[in-house]
Amino acid sequence: MTTTQLVGIPTPRLSTEPLRPLTPETSLGFEAARFSREVLGVEPLPWQEEFLIRALELRPDGGFRFRTVLLLVGRQNGKTYLCKLLALWMMFTGRAQLVLGCAQSLDVARESWQGAVDIVQDDDDLRAELDNVRHANGEQTLTLTNGARYKISAATRSAGRGLSVDLLLLDELREHRTWDAWAALSKTTTAKANALILGISNAGETASVVLNALRSTALSGSDPTLGIFEWSAPENCELDDPHAWAQANPGLGHTVSEAAIRSDMMTSPAARFRTESLCCRVDALDSAVDLVAWQASVDHTATLAPFRDRVAACVDVAPDGAHVTLAGAAQLDDGSVRVEVFAAWESVTAARRELPGILARIAPRTVAWFPSGPAAGLAADLRSLDTVEIKGAEVAECCQELATLVTARQVRHPGDPLLDAHVAGAGKAWSGDSWRFTRSGGHVDALYAVAGAVHAARTAPVPVPVPRSRVFYTGEV
Repeated sequence: MTTTQLVGIPTPRLSTEPLRPLTPETSLGFEAARFSREVLGVEPLPWQEEFLIRALELRPDGGFRFRTVLLLVGRQNGKTYLCKLLALWMMFTGRAQLVLGCAQSLDVARESWQGAVDIVQDDDDLRAELDNVRHANGEQTLTLTNGARYKISAATRSAGRGLSVDLLLLDELREHRTWDAWAALSKTTTAKANALILGISNAGETASVVLNALRSTALSGSDPTLGIFEWSAPENCELDDPHAWAQANPGLGHTVSEAAIRSDMMTSPAARFRTESLCCRVDALDSAVDLVAWQASVDHTATLAPFRDRVAACVDVAPDGAHVTLAGAAQLDDGSVRVEVFAAWESVTAARRELPGILARIAPRTVAWFPSGPAAGLAADLRSLDTVEIKGAEVAECCQELATLVTARQVRHPGDPLLDAHVAGAGKAWSGDSWRFTRSGGHVDALYAVAGAVHAARTAPVPVPVPRSRVFYTGEV
């Protein structure tokens, strides 16, 4: 019995279409690929050649069609070699007098630069055209006898000041959380009529403001000088979809193996695997809850009313006291849980005033809270209601329990915007081998309240039948 090896798809899933058929006369990508083969002695991967031909398309007047090109692709697929190839091709052919390589970390920028230096120094013909190499930290420069230079810098708000750049290589564009570095670096190409900016990255998260904005503009087609070539999996695809792997990893079967991707899927947090290996944007890279699974679990018709004899409630408070949430959960016979936000307040004072009346109408089996957290501001009020306290290691158990249930598609929720926002904003606060939801990135009290309610519902004693006279809370306060 034979098995078929999974290989990457060389054509980008999303891209800017060419203006005309691409030939050696209409794209310099053919020349760059030939330079790789004949001068550098490296056969470009099919996807790399595809990218070169598409990205180096020419206008009818002979100049580059694009001034800025975005390359998005999963990690370990050969982006670093493309940086080296473009830098050396433009330098040795006289198309660039200055190449500037930048990344958030100088070490990342140095990786491509050092690789280019090694290629030149290890080849007799190329070394004959080498003028000098400076290795001093902050002054790393490769200079050829024709005057072409390759420098590197960290991507900061002062990077590139005073330079006039022909080829700007921006690695890890997803890490640009403000426009400061982009504003400084992109201006270095303004004085060059045929300059090229290459932004390289895997997918970003909500905080990747530069990458997200440029990607949206490129996909809209509103800027004819901005091109995008993206190898990515479709949004909301299953993590174990082999076709999705091949779409996001064009180097699959060449630079990265199917086994390596599968191992990454099994050992990485879902959000990190989705953005780094599947090249899909996520709300937060280190999200505590699998956001794709969370969205897949929406049931707008879900209500806890049919399960009134099983409902457990939980109250939680944001650290700044500016938000309080009361949530409920019920475990069904199949082991799944339904969750719902019952009420939310913008102050502890308002919650203290209204909470007893709402709980009386809901009549949950149990009411839980976290006494070691910000909810301590309601301690006297909650203890007077005969509540269950979740503390110590049990807090982390609640958080991890909910995250596991969501990943297993065992949580149903009505798609409440408040709860969705709190879920999306929660990361992991690690303590040894355990973690709980972070509270430093914004309000997540609704998520804590749901987690506490789920834990209480799953650990409460077997319910007794509810008297017919009991009226379940309908959502009207």
